[in-house]
Amino acid sequence: MAVRTALLPDRYRDPRLIAIGGMGEVYRATDGVLGREVAVKVMDDRHASDENVRERFMREARAAARLSSEPGIVMIYDVGEYDARPFIVMEYLPGGTLQDVLDREGAQPPGQVLRWLGDAAAALDRAHARGIVHRDVKPANLLLDGDGRVHVADFGVASAVGLASLTQTGTVIGTAGYLSPEQAQGGQATPASDRYGLAVVAWELLAGARPFQNASPTAEATAHVWSPVPSLSALRQGLPLQVDAVFAHALAKPPDHR
Repeated sequence: MAVRTALLPDRYRDPRLIAIGGMGEVYRATDGVLGREVAVKVMDDRHASDENVRERFMREARAAARLSSEPGIVMIYDVGEYDARPFIVMEYLPGGTLQDVLDREGAQPPGQVLRWLGDAAAALDRAHARGIVHRDVKPANLLLDGDGRVHVADFGVASAVGLASLTQTGTVIGTAGYLSPEQAQGGQATPASDRYGLAVVAWELLAGARPFQNASPTAEATAHVWSPVPSLSALRQGLPLQVDAVFAHALAKPPDHR
């Protein structure tokens, strides 16, 4: 992406915009004190004046920092505010996201998909063991390191035990294409919701499209609630019939059936 002027402390040099989305922009920069490349997420100034959004952004840092020692989860180095815009400094991973891979190449070989899913599932298990639910598992939040291993990023809408929740009953938080049925209905997200989101990612990596993909986010979210799980083996040649039973469980409507 093109170079932009980032609102960052002087410590973070030569910032270059690498992503836009969610609650802010992400820059690749050099930490002038420690001499390492980092990724810096800066809250969009359109949202910085909203106290609730600012609190949610900072909650991302607190939640993720609790997990920074865990393998497979993006490391948080620093948190702060500059020129009235909160920022979070994270480790920089050079491999891009699984969304980048899908955009470039489409469906992936099953063996590779299983390796990526294993990495992501292990990281989410560690987060769940620490009382944190991600709530927005999707390819754009699964980053690749230089060895092609997946790391889970962006706990920005995570629900953390012991941290104040900004989510009210009936509020939908997440991305429509990957919402569990309970999230789509404004219910509480649990580890089973993350498992559902990861199952949607698995489907997309194998099929090149989401199971309920629709141009309308509302229609897609509604399909997660009501529509039966399609047959993946019928969509992609070479996959055994057994994958349909696996996804019937992984994408089950009741959380306790997953």
